[in-house]
Amino acid sequence: MSSRRAELSLPPDEAWKRLQEAFASIGKVEEANDTSKFLVGKARYGLNPVRLRISVLSGGAPDTSVLDIQGRGQDIMGGASRKVIDRLLAAL
Repeated sequence: MSSRRAELSLPPDEAWKRLQEAFASIGKVEEANDTSKFLVGKARYGLNPVRLRISVLSGGAPDTSVLDIQGRGQDIMGGASRKVIDRLLAAL
């Protein structure tokens, strides 16, 4: 399992919209909750399926937000999860 936190210079509502668009470009959204601002979806890295759970949290300032990303792949070392998380952050 891999996890990462990323800070964005966007308000949480805008970060939530961009997250949904970015994830749709790399994988399939399975569940999205607008109230709690979390998303669960699947993506692939090569032949390895990766499941991600991403939450959008408020940052320290009103115009910032934090993404809490947790990924779980079927590879032993977690490399696929890290690569999919990197791809998602690049799409954002």
